[in-house]
Amino acid sequence: MDGFDLWFGRIANGLTILAAVIAIAGVIWAVLSRARLGVRSMRSPSLVPSLTLIVTSDGSNPVRNLELIAGTLTPSGFSMAGGDIATLSELGGGETLLVEAFDPRQTTYVDPPRPNERRWEITGDEGFYLQARWQHPLLPWRRASRTYAWTTPRRFGDDDPEVLHGRAERAFLKQTQDPALNPTLASYIAPRRAGATVATDETFDAIVSAYNGVTIVGFGPTWQGEHWLATRRVLDVFAIRHSKRVQVLVVNVDEAPVLSSRFETNIVPTFKALLDGKVVAEHNGIVAYSDLEEAFSSYLR
Repeated sequence: MDGFDLWFGRIANGLTILAAVIAIAGVIWAVLSRARLGVRSMRSPSLVPSLTLIVTSDGSNPVRNLELIAGTLTPSGFSMAGGDIATLSELGGGETLLVEAFDPRQTTYVDPPRPNERRWEITGDEGFYLQARWQHPLLPWRRASRTYAWTTPRRFGDDDPEVLHGRAERAFLKQTQDPALNPTLASYIAPRRAGATVATDETFDAIVSAYNGVTIVGFGPTWQGEHWLATRRVLDVFAIRHSKRVQVLVVNVDEAPVLSSRFETNIVPTFKALLDGKVVAEHNGIVAYSDLEEAFSSYLR
């Protein structure tokens, strides 16, 4: 009996180990083959950028109960408009959804959206966000969630959307509904404007001489309309991001004839870097934010 007990115990232990290995392999397989939602972004290099988010099912199993919620953002971070743009029982492996945020004054479509395409209009200095919610692949009673926030600074600073989840996502979504940030309410208090400093014929020299370092000046006219407004948005983001290295001014040449003549602004917009009151670098025209960083890169390090 002792020998039988010994062999029986060994067999039982072996079966236990085999069951454990099978269970562990099952868990590993479940994790590796789980449904995975992938989101890639594509941006157009432009003064008025547009964004395409490519939502894909990257795992072996389909993404189930997918919900996409889009919204428009004011510069203060409040959502002026938002809602569901797609609700799918499942997104199969390799299938995609395209979500396009664009300014209709700059981008026009000849054809209506395809079945896997959603379009969202943003104008002026508006930003955009997309929240994706779907059935958790390992805990099916829960919902997974991620938000892609393309705020005004990120849009005009030529950046991809910020990916938010957990506490950061909840804080962001709460902010989008904060009445204190709603510019249409009488109680709204606009924050102090950040970005490039407006200079005139009367104030320009004093502002430049008071700064110990390089001053970058953007010259442009109001008659350029949206192009000049977009240029100014880019200058604002440029000023915020590089405030430790340079001072950034903006001059409306229609209202500054002395400066316009002094700095030869026949081509507009034009940008000039000043050091000790002298022009040390310049750049004419602009297509995107990256043009400024490339033109004045030696002063941004």
